[in-house]
Amino acid sequence: MFKYFPKNYMWSSAVLLSITAGGQLGQIDRRLAPLRDAEPGPEAWTKAWDEAGALQAAYAERDLGRGYRRSASERYLRAVNYYLTGERQTAPGPAKAESYRHALAAFGKAVETMPRPLERVEIDSPDGILPGWLIPARGVHGRAPIVIFYNGFDVTKELLYCIIREEFADRGIACLVVDAPGTGEPLRLRAVASRPDYEVPTKAVVDYLETRSDIDPARIGLLGISLGGYYAPRGASFEPRIKACAAWGGVWDYGELWRHRWETRSKTTPVPFWQLPWVMGTETMEEALDKVKAFTLAEALPHLTQPFLIVHGADDSMIPLSHAKQAIEAASSADKQLVVFDGVDGGAEHCSMDDSDPARQLVADWFAARL
Repeated sequence: MFKYFPKNYMWSSAVLLSITAGGQLGQIDRRLAPLRDAEPGPEAWTKAWDEAGALQAAYAERDLGRGYRRSASERYLRAVNYYLTGERQTAPGPAKAESYRHALAAFGKAVETMPRPLERVEIDSPDGILPGWLIPARGVHGRAPIVIFYNGFDVTKELLYCIIREEFADRGIACLVVDAPGTGEPLRLRAVASRPDYEVPTKAVVDYLETRSDIDPARIGLLGISLGGYYAPRGASFEPRIKACAAWGGVWDYGELWRHRWETRSKTTPVPFWQLPWVMGTETMEEALDKVKAFTLAEALPHLTQPFLIVHGADDSMIPLSHAKQAIEAASSADKQLVVFDGVDGGAEHCSMDDSDPARQLVADWFAARL
């Protein structure tokens, strides 16, 4: 794994995620280089990424003034990427809220200047509105298949869009990147915590998709990245209208993972420890560790009968490969596959962020073959 910060796995993995979502190493380095030889503190980290985002947003405005709408859109998306990369490791408070506000504003401007349409949707659910961005399929006459794409532990729908872009659309499949409980807008703007029974938001999303005249309700897939590797299989296990499910990063027992991380004070977590109580909606770490015990697929996966794919890195430092192996073994699917990237054929780290495109292409092709 390329470690931009040789002694800091967390910050280095954040840089890789930013690059996966379209960040440019030269642009990143201009702001982060002064921090490489020192342990970057939270304030310096947030400031560096905010400055990188603000610079790209300013250049986007310049390009827009020249009439270069497409280049402006790309600049805005990189601004989104940089604001959100800093925001992920920034504790709840004014600085985090400001970074997130700038990211949403930049994404709105990116949508206005995109060469292809992107539709904001708002889905009624027991947890309130679940907002998403729907990427239409290309070249499809009539109803199109669709893949619902769930966030991980610390990602938002805007960053998901930057990761997946038109990969599904170009294969004739629509894609809905959505903020569900414990992620994105529900968490940041309404304090909606995560929940173990992700079949509840999944049902709400599928109910909504069935109302659309442009979506084929018989061809709905579900994909999750990182902790989405729990959310998606859990949702599909108890929602038969999901016809295929994939986990970009396998999860088996998320509670056990977090107990081990906390007891060992692990240095290979994607975000600081404060994030678990925040996502779980608890006051203390012990309360969060107690709540996250329910995030296990042991009881759910025997109910999963749809085609099932897990893509995992051989050297995943956040979630061991053993979790992916347990999950694929437990699924009742006749069509199930675990693909392990070894660092040569694709990234071996968490969600293959050290070489992500092979995993991205495989996931999209796998869904195309089944939907």
